[in-house]
Amino acid sequence: MVNEPVLQTSRLGTERTSESQGFAGILKEALASVDGLQKEADRVTEAFISGQASVEIHDIMLAAEKARLALDLTVSIRNKLVEAYQEIMRMQI
Repeated sequence: MVNEPVLQTSRLGTERTSESQGFAGILKEALASVDGLQKEADRVTEAFISGQASVEIHDIMLAAEKARLALDLTVSIRNKLVEAYQEIMRMQI
């Protein structure tokens, strides 16, 4: 089994983390997690291509799918944030 960073949507102590990091810190942490998943998928793929016996094809598929889902979620969140910003700008006119 491959160790991967996991995009976590809920954690213990979220209130304390939110107070110390703010929105920007939480956003940076989430983006770093998505980046980690992408890098892990690349690493597993390269290991398989180089012929390492410890890497199975299902490990590649799982890592790639986790990375894809995390990226899709990130893009969806970004789109919602842009829509919210545009709506606020329309209200101010």
